[in-house]
Amino acid sequence: MVDSVTSPTYRTTPRRRPAALMAALLPLLCIALTVGAAAAPRATAAPSLHSLQQEARRARAEMETLQAELQKVGDDLRAAQVRLDAANRELQLARRRLARAENDLELQREILAARAAALYKSGGFDWLDILSSIRSLADIDTFHALQRAIADQDRRAENESERLAREARRLERSVEAERQKAVVAEREVQNQKLELDQMLAERSAFLQDVTRRIKKILASGGLRAALAMARGGQFTQLTWAKALLVTMRLPVTADNVAAITAWEMAEGGHWYNSAHYNPLNTTQSMPGATIFNSVGVKAYTSWKQGLQATVITLRNGYYEAILAALRRGDDASAVAAAVGASPWGTGNFSRLL
Repeated sequence: MVDSVTSPTYRTTPRRRPAALMAALLPLLCIALTVGAAAAPRATAAPSLHSLQQEARRARAEMETLQAELQKVGDDLRAAQVRLDAANRELQLARRRLARAENDLELQREILAARAAALYKSGGFDWLDILSSIRSLADIDTFHALQRAIADQDRRAENESERLAREARRLERSVEAERQKAVVAEREVQNQKLELDQMLAERSAFLQDVTRRIKKILASGGLRAALAMARGGQFTQLTWAKALLVTMRLPVTADNVAAITAWEMAEGGHWYNSAHYNPLNTTQSMPGATIFNSVGVKAYTSWKQGLQATVITLRNGYYEAILAALRRGDDASAVAAAVGASPWGTGNFSRLL
């Protein structure tokens, strides 16, 4: 760059007063700062393709974790439902048992009441009462002894019926408590499942959005999309191959990526020599580029410049066969053969595929 020359007249011009100059510049400085602050949010760089791909990987990992948790919760829910079904069955059995016990108790009380009424009316017993109630003839000394024996037997029967009824009620309460626990457990697991379903749906929606943005970047093609594929501003042989295809809006297929990567290995640019940012060792001149060797291979100043130089070279009219093979995108060997038959100078690198 040529330095500007200051005229002697200008250099001898008297200097203006600093205070007046600052007073004139201060409003302009305030306006510039205000505009700069307002424009700052708009200057925020959009997420790179690499960062979006990282977000997509994180979202997929989180979804896998959520799905595993959801599977476990599903198993817990099924187990809770099994316990609840068992508790409901036990409760039904307990209630039927209670109903029978209460019916037996009511019947026993009716029998006792009827027998007491009969004794009161008749004042004695018939032979059927005697034969059905006594344990031995020695126990019956008097009519009152027989009466007491019958009353004791009836009381024992009534007490037993009451005991069975109490036991049935206790069992019903116990089973009902267990059923309530099962209901609560099922509800908690159900809520947990709903929460996980919601989180999974949110992650799925997020992943769909990130995937859409990734596809948009890749579909747009061009240099901007290609540079967005760099990880931390750097490429690997694989990502540079994809970036070149994206820059030229060629199909990013497995065959094309394999062909470009093998071509990089055959040329040895950038990663194996000092032809910086020039994996295919092109000789295209670019501003600021330096000559790497006697053939004229260039070392470029950035990945952006290197991609631009490679694209310019491939589109200069001498490499249409290479571009045609890449447009088909279905045969890496065809790309290698086209490169070998071209004036690029690499030779056929099919052995590297």
